[in-house]
Amino acid sequence: MRTWLRRALAACGLVLATLIAGYAVYARLALPELRPWHRLRLREEFHAGQSVRTFEDYRRLEDRLFAELHARLLDDPGQADGYVLGRYHPGSVPERLALDTPYNRSYELAPPSQPRGAVLLVHGLTDSPYSMRALAETFLAQGYHVVVLRLPGHGTVPGGLCDVTWKDWEAALELAARYTAGRAGPGRPFLAGGHSTGAALLTLYAVRTLEDASLPRPKRLYLLSPAIGVSNFAVLTRVISALSFLPVFDRAAWTDVLPEYDPYKYNSFPVNAGKQIHLLTRELQRALSAAGDKGRLGDMPRILVFQSLVDATVSTPEVVHGLLALLPARGHELILFDVNRSASLQGLLAPGPIAALTRLRAAVDLPFAVTLVGNLTPGGREIATYRREAGGQDVHVTPLPLVWPAGVLSLGHVAVPFPVDDPVYGLFPGEGPGPRFPLGAFDARGESGALVVPLGMLARLRCNPFFGVIREEVRKSCGGD
Repeated sequence: MRTWLRRALAACGLVLATLIAGYAVYARLALPELRPWHRLRLREEFHAGQSVRTFEDYRRLEDRLFAELHARLLDDPGQADGYVLGRYHPGSVPERLALDTPYNRSYELAPPSQPRGAVLLVHGLTDSPYSMRALAETFLAQGYHVVVLRLPGHGTVPGGLCDVTWKDWEAALELAARYTAGRAGPGRPFLAGGHSTGAALLTLYAVRTLEDASLPRPKRLYLLSPAIGVSNFAVLTRVISALSFLPVFDRAAWTDVLPEYDPYKYNSFPVNAGKQIHLLTRELQRALSAAGDKGRLGDMPRILVFQSLVDATVSTPEVVHGLLALLPARGHELILFDVNRSASLQGLLAPGPIAALTRLRAAVDLPFAVTLVGNLTPGGREIATYRREAGGQDVHVTPLPLVWPAGVLSLGHVAVPFPVDDPVYGLFPGEGPGPRFPLGAFDARGESGALVVPLGMLARLRCNPFFGVIREEVRKSCGGD
């Protein structure tokens, strides 16, 4: 038995070493050379354990961070990007959007009179506070004071994600939560919402409040494409970059190295980012399990989840099984955006998501309500909602004044928080002050290799044709119990 065990361990070690060496060689050969914004580590970035005690201190540190970014990258001709559409090319439209608008930093929106309450919003991995812009304006219209947090490592350079940890994000979120709850004022609600990683962080924070009475507990959580479960590849990120400390294999610290033209999102993706979201989701699962064992999950805030049925980044079924199904009935709800069932697309849709929806519809006695946003009639483009209450079987159908845009097959992970008229990511970008950069409306047809980025990056839907559903749900719910 001991001999067999030694051989098994040796075989596992050999497989692991082969995996590490193989990825290092692949990255060296397949990925482009790293640029200054991949290598740069900004000294003024926040990390857990620093002597930053308040959100006001965090924002002052953030001011120094962006001054450092200017000095060390954009103001240095030897470091700045020469690509005319580069985010780090001084004077380019993406550079002006990235640095002359507030959306890569933490920011606040205050109503003109006494607020009804306050809401904290948190963006996702590789994104920026810009992704919470439409949701922030929705809450502001309802009279809420809005605080939007920039997570450490974001909004500056993709290299900032190479040494950040999920505990840095958690520490920053706690500072922002205390500050936001203070803006609500006595007797008025403190709410929270987030996209992807931000949604996972807020869910973990809410679980922490069940044990720590010093943390202000949100009354409601609004979760968009929450990263409750991630792809299996994220597990491998803990080992594949093991040789990246060697200069010859420095590209092994990255899974994607791409031109940076998006003003509010990194295109390049470091291995550490995948590692941290994996660690975060594992900690969230552990915390939910521990709270469930103690019978505390009934005290969780009411949760409203907005999720695309098709999501290539996070696990849609895990949103159900890893979160909502664990919670006692307390007004929680899943709003699910279906795939386009128009007649012209039948036979082209992948069967996996459709089968997952069939299983969800067949489930009985669910402790949360389910609302499906999808085609009103088989083969038509018109939209309706199909709502089933928690524990119920009856479905209530409500037609909506919405249709599937031509050529749109489904929503997706990155699309959910953006309306169709978003000036950067919208299909039909609206007019507004400042420079416009309509990435979402870019309609490209051509051969692979014709562009500086993969053609598929521009084909992915970047906005939500049904964002009005989110606006209406916020309007109905954020003032209720």
